[in-house]
Formats: sequence, C-alpha cells, structure tokens
Amino acid sequence: MPTLKQEYRQFLADNFRGLIIREPLFYNGSYGLRFDLQVGKTNTDQYFTEVVKRASVLFEAIFDSSDNVFFILLDFKWKRRKIRTSNYSFKQIKGVNKSQITFFKVKHLYEPTDRFDLRNMAIIKTTANKISYRNILMAIAHSDFPRRQPRLDNRGILTDKELYFLNIDKQLIFHMYDDRGLDIIASDRNTLQPIYEQFNDWLLDYDRERMDTIFKNNSVQHQR
Repeated sequence: MPTLKQEYRQFLADNFRGLIIREPLFYNGSYGLRFDLQVGKTNTDQYFTEVVKRASVLFEAIFDSSDNVFFILLDFKWKRRKIRTSNYSFKQIKGVNKSQITFFKVKHLYEPTDRFDLRNMAIIKTTANKISYRNILMAIAHSDFPRRQPRLDNRGILTDKELYFLNIDKQLIFHMYDDRGLDIIASDRNTLQPIYEQFNDWLLDYDRERMDTIFKNNSVQHQR
C-alpha cells in the first residue's frame, strides 16, 4: 500500500505533471481561473460576509459532498516551529486524528538557492462533506487582519500558512490566498468551462484576458 505522501505525489504526477503546489497557483497551471472576492468597503463585517459567500459558492460549485479530497497545509518553518495537530484548520475536519495526518518538510519552494526557504507540510485525505469549509475560508479571509477571528494562526499575527484543497475525483485544485481572491486550476480545460461561464462576472479583471484566451472561444462551441 502506498503512503499518503506517495499517493499525493502520484496524483500530481498523473494529473498535473511538473506542478509545484505554491502561490500563485493560477500562473502555475495550464488551465486556471482567478476570482475576485472583494465587494464593498474593506475590513467591515459586511465585506467579510461577502468574501466568504463568494468563496463558499465557488467551493460548492467544484466539490460534491462525496468527493475525495487532499487537504494540504503549508507553513513557513522558523527554528523549531511546526504544524500542531491542534491548529484551527484541522479542527474543521470531522473525525481527523493525528494518525491520519502526514507531516514532512519542503525545501526551496520559492527560493531555489535559499537554505532558509523551508516549509512544514501536512496532508490529510478526507471527503468534502467532512470539511467545515466556510469556517476555513473565513479564517483565510482574516489572514491580513490580526484582530479578526477566526484565524488560521490564533496568536494574532500575520500568518504564513497556505491551504490547498485538491479534488481527487475531478482533478481540480482550489486555493484561496486571502480576502482578495482565489484560484482554481484543473487538469482539463472542459472541467473548468462551466465554472468560467457561470461565474464570469466574478473573474479577476486583471487576468481576464489570459482566461478569455483559453475559455472564451471554447464557450461558443460549448453552447452549440
């Protein structure tokens, strides 16, 4: 039986050959969508409500409740700092225990020559219906706002954590980077086509030309 780490790496090799899970995910994949989550005045209760609402709708659009998921947590390693099983995001996954989490380190994720570029990584395999994703998305939205709760890091500091949801069954990867936006990439263009069409008004205008180049012409064919 393959280990969880081997299973995760095999999934990437089979569906996203050469992909390194890191920000910005949108620019790392061949087929991707980047969404704008910002509505209204920043740092108000209504603002965060709308951010999480959009992020949740997009999550629900690509994850069915029975879908198998790799939940990935990355955290910058500093001295003896490690990912604790008591962290907020793990508490949002129903029934998970320490034996179901695989921990390891990733070197040179962003800086190939920097020996201090070291991340702690944790992998959990679960199903979408066991993830309290709204709570997690809210915590991500608060990443740059230390006074707001809940947070991925409850110490009240800016967090270096990155979270990725990999849909094993649909070969999709979902990454909300902060309150500003989120990325979804897929191994096949047709998988993202209906998402591009349904949520076109939410696409980030800065990268719209890139997305239109991939999906717009296909949209006409898709409607025939």
